Amino acid sequence: MLKQIGDKTYYIENDTNIGIYMTGPDRVCLIDTGSRGDGEKINEILMQQGWSLDFIINTHTHIDHIGGNKYLMEKYNVPAYCTEIDKAFAEYSDLEAAYMNGGKPAGKLRHIFKHPGKIGFKTIEEPPLHGLEWIALPGHTFGMIGVKTPDDVWFLGDAYLSESYMQKRSFGYLVDAGEYLATLEMLKTLEGKLFVPAHGVAEEDIVEILEKNEANQKMLIEAVKEACSGAGLDEIISKMYKVTKMRTNEANHALLSSTVKCYLAYLQDKGEVVSSFEDDVMVWTAIKA
Repeated sequence: MLKQIGDKTYYIENDTNIGIYMTGPDRVCLIDTGSRGDGEKINEILMQQGWSLDFIINTHTHIDHIGGNKYLMEKYNVPAYCTEIDKAFAEYSDLEAAYMNGGKPAGKLRHIFKHPGKIGFKTIEEPPLHGLEWIALPGHTFGMIGVKTPDDVWFLGDAYLSESYMQKRSFGYLVDAGEYLATLEMLKTLEGKLFVPAHGVAEEDIVEILEKNEANQKMLIEAVKEACSGAGLDEIISKMYKVTKMRTNEANHALLSSTVKCYLAYLQDKGEVVSSFEDDVMVWTAIKA
């Protein structure tokens, strides 16, 4: 469903929300393109409105945010912009899956996280932005950004979990727990008329939901710490399945295990857990205050 939320700003309400900004008469740019197959759906809306596409900005390059890129980029012969570091993950199709897995994964996981490859991505550090602004929002990925339109509307990618999402489950994938907490804190100071998350509803004030996200992260971090009782990684991950109420499957295991490692790194850097080896197995132990 297409919703107008500013003089020139719209978004398509979707599993992954898709931002639209009018760059000129009957011309637009997109902010994210959803999952595989969403390109055709987006194009139908553009055609219904009589709009042509100028370019795409991707808040980050997870497959549920760039799934429509290839179709739209080829149809309209336009580039897509993302940060330089996220561009590497987008252009090398197996890199995301290998990073999450800690090595090249089996074919099933490679297919789930497969990226489109070198289809015309450019780095957002030097693009023509038509008055659009962006800020770094690291934590969920290394190079995620938020995008602000001249209508004072922010599109914030996966910088926080929406209320509806957190009611279903507490887990969100991270590459850096410390950076994610810092991003949540910074977002509380962000000024704007409306804030649009990738998954959830647009809101005028997000301070309360950011505080809930912060509390949720601290709960997860504490749960990982409590699991560090001379436990190996697999044992900690097993306990976190129960905490997060995630279903066990290959994709979820890659997401959860990678994120748990980030939590362990965060705790270790803070001096709250230590690693050691028992019978050639790395185990983790919380340091008592």
